[in-house]
Amino acid sequence: MTYNPNRIFRNHKIKCIDFLLLSILENPGRSQRFHTRRLFKWQHNTEDHHSGGTNIAYFNNRKYYRDILFTDVSRKTVEYDSYFGPQMKSRNSQMHLTPVGFDRANKLRIKLGLPEITWESAGHYLSCKFGKAVVQ
Repeated sequence: MTYNPNRIFRNHKIKCIDFLLLSILENPGRSQRFHTRRLFKWQHNTEDHHSGGTNIAYFNNRKYYRDILFTDVSRKTVEYDSYFGPQMKSRNSQMHLTPVGFDRANKLRIKLGLPEITWESAGHYLSCKFGKAVVQ
């Protein structure tokens, strides 16, 4: 398996989280799995045999990334049993950037020589609730 240890993208070295932000900016509303598959393909130059499960920790980390740089705006409509009793979850996620993540991704696009993307074309009105989970 080929590994891209230098993480070169368009002749610039970028972090994995920055690649995810670019992916979410260019494909708003797609699932977490879609973005983790793209990240794995960029890192290893091959398809993810875990169906996008590799690198999912970026989407589970609420301390640094989730609800700070990006958030899930899908409705929680599916009930499931957990250790804490019945819980609700969404059928599939719809990831959108928050304003902080949007600014970071656009600065990276400028660094890479790509044009900026406007908030109207990529933003989502539900991703603007600062410091709180967007959908209860």
